[in-house]
Amino acid sequence: MNKSVQLLFILAIYLFTLQTFAQYQNIMVGNSINTYEPVEPSVVVNPYNTDQILVGANSDNYYYSTDGGMNWEHGVINSSFGVIGDPCVLVDGNSNYYYFHLVPDMSRVVCQKTGSIGGIWSDGSYTGVNGTKDNDKEWAAIDHNNGNVYVTWAQFDEHGSFNSLDSSEIQLSRSTDGGLTWSVPVVVSDRKGNAQAGNYSDHAPMPAIGPNNEVYVTWMGPEGMMFDKSTDAGITWLPNDINITGSHINWLVFNVPGVEIVPGFPVINCDLSTSSYYGDIYICWTDQRSGYNDTDVWLTKSSDGGLNWTPPIRVNNDGPNRHQFFAWMTIDQSNGYLYFVFYDRRNYATLETDVYMARSTDGGESFTNFMVSQSSFTPSINNYLGHYIGISAHNNIVRPVWTRVDNNLPSLWTAIVDSVTTVEESTTSITPSVYMLFQNYPNPFNPVTNIKYSVPDKSFISLKVYDVLGNEIVALVNETKQADSYTVQFDPSELTSGIYFYRLQAGDFVETKKMILMK
Repeated sequence: MNKSVQLLFILAIYLFTLQTFAQYQNIMVGNSINTYEPVEPSVVVNPYNTDQILVGANSDNYYYSTDGGMNWEHGVINSSFGVIGDPCVLVDGNSNYYYFHLVPDMSRVVCQKTGSIGGIWSDGSYTGVNGTKDNDKEWAAIDHNNGNVYVTWAQFDEHGSFNSLDSSEIQLSRSTDGGLTWSVPVVVSDRKGNAQAGNYSDHAPMPAIGPNNEVYVTWMGPEGMMFDKSTDAGITWLPNDINITGSHINWLVFNVPGVEIVPGFPVINCDLSTSSYYGDIYICWTDQRSGYNDTDVWLTKSSDGGLNWTPPIRVNNDGPNRHQFFAWMTIDQSNGYLYFVFYDRRNYATLETDVYMARSTDGGESFTNFMVSQSSFTPSINNYLGHYIGISAHNNIVRPVWTRVDNNLPSLWTAIVDSVTTVEESTTSITPSVYMLFQNYPNPFNPVTNIKYSVPDKSFISLKVYDVLGNEIVALVNETKQADSYTVQFDPSELTSGIYFYRLQAGDFVETKKMILMK
């Protein structure tokens, strides 16, 4: 065997051996075994027992795990009122589980309940009935201090109507007895939208609970992304809704190639942990303010109870002219960390799509992006992906849930994210004269290693880690840095042993080095 053939043979064996190295294990939650495809997942990790996880997915599917997401059971939820989708799942302080959904004639919002994971579901209670009007896109939240349950939805005179006399508005109802009965709905939105269920409708409301039992609601309105709050359990609201995104433009509902119409639904959460960001409110969404070929994930924050909001900050840290969409956000209430999940096309010029997560440990000031899907998939306009995916977290147990399509068959997946690569940087007082990337130390390493690099001038710096196949594992740095020397700590807790590469890029300067993880 000549040397060239021998080298190719060794390389093939080497790559085959290492291609099983993946940062986060992917687990199939379920596949398409029911009438409706398993899309638009809602997920909740039980904060009182993180081994218990519940997922709801269109149209009437539920999945549950009792071992932290390693294994899943599937069920179909039934109600005498009917079940037609937009599931929202929750858990209360007694580990009762809730499954909210719409009904086939859109006449009401139904809440079904079970007293245990995998238990028998009630037939359900309901709210929102108002003559022949239609209800859409309900979502719910539980106040873990007093047990109140709140559900919001958009009510249309006739859903999808282009009649100028038809309108839409945001409504809310409260239960004080664990979802058995519901208060008379109140109207949250000040201004009615049209009934087309598009950019100029009132649509996609979501509630959240504040530190002093406040109720916060965000939604898409005819003027943009809106916010309102109640300090008396949802009875009265601010005299004027707050527009958190400025004047309205056509980027709340938009198109992404290979996907049906994409709405940038807002997702709201409030930090109720003991972190220094306690009480801060966060809203994330996706839009195309940067252009039709550039869909991004955005975040805004309020530290004064929702009266004032920061300018939007971009969560995804890739370059321009790529698509990130169907974003969802959660807060780990054990530490205040923010987690995001979204479909991502940063690695391709085609329709190939990965699933990425982002994490912020500093109250939404900066973000670490990392891939959680083990392989990409290619959506088709012929395969319905829904309008969002989901994520839930508690005590560093993070479970994203998403739909992918392979051979025209949709399936539901999660990733086992029990710890996340962390980045910590320190600087020196000596200004370097050239760009330099140093060998990581220690190397080989376990469990963490340090990567040092030098920046002679203010520059946009990219420092990324790749596996042996060239797949990006994580972006350690992806931002502008002042002239200085930096040290980054890399903690690959979820990686398996093997060879990895890290690359520094700044303008025309590019350098790559190898590191070895040994466990």
